[in-house]
Amino acid sequence: MLGLAAGDSAGGAWELGYSAITEQATVIAYQLIETGELETTHLVRSILELDGAEEEEPVYRAETPHFRTWLGRAAAGGAVPEEEPSLDAAPRAVPLGVALRRDPSLLRETVVELSRVFHSDLSSIVAGVVSASATAASCFGQSGRDLIAGVVETVELTEAQVGSTLRYSGVSWDELAGDLRALMDHVGVTDGEEALKTVGADPEPGPWALMRAGLLLAAPPADRSHIPIEQAARIGGSTLGAVVGGIMGARIGIRAWPWAFANDTWFAEIGRRLVRGPNEVGDLPIPYAVEQHLISGERGFR
Repeated sequence: MLGLAAGDSAGGAWELGYSAITEQATVIAYQLIETGELETTHLVRSILELDGAEEEEPVYRAETPHFRTWLGRAAAGGAVPEEEPSLDAAPRAVPLGVALRRDPSLLRETVVELSRVFHSDLSSIVAGVVSASATAASCFGQSGRDLIAGVVETVELTEAQVGSTLRYSGVSWDELAGDLRALMDHVGVTDGEEALKTVGADPEPGPWALMRAGLLLAAPPADRSHIPIEQAARIGGSTLGAVVGGIMGARIGIRAWPWAFANDTWFAEIGRRLVRGPNEVGDLPIPYAVEQHLISGERGFR
């Protein structure tokens, strides 16, 4: 969680720190800490709370267009999954990769369940699977070709487990798994632009291309752990920065990052509890209160 917030901040979606990307992941992490599983009805209610659903001030910052559209529909009474491709599922899946790292079957099932709340596009859902599985593998120190091979295997097993419940058009599970498998011959790329060229991205790379480029950047062992995050943020903004930050953070653990952002000790504790407990959030700050205070502080400063 600390790495995810660092990557989000590095991407600059919100000029003073982390954005709605991290805020959503925090809500998800709280539920996982407390119950060890996700209950989507409760999760949607908690997500909407930060948007002022209970007659409070909205506290989301720098929402992605896809998330803002979803929030608008949900507030009107219909939380309809987005049909357009999106990378948003990937940072949401990071806490799942940590909390469910020892139960691969439950991880695969849960990450698809979570992604389907927000997305109906297959590549968007699979981006969540890639992020969760890479984060889980990184918790055990996997890197390089082994990391990517594990991600490919997870995507294939996810199709076998839940693929029949998903409708898709334009792209297949086999094509997406093949795109990921092709990365194995290019492990070692450390430059963001080179990673985009390696995955064959157009001048304006789409979400699936960005996910593959981010996985390629996160795969090699890195002596300077912040470099992959910086490169990911440079090519994919806060969303990709958060994903790569989450993967790197799972591998290296809690450490200081070269750039400052608010509430870093909070995120470190959230990550610690996802890993080894306790399964308790009552003694942690309420996410809405934290974000409302951060916004109030920003306004007071100005």
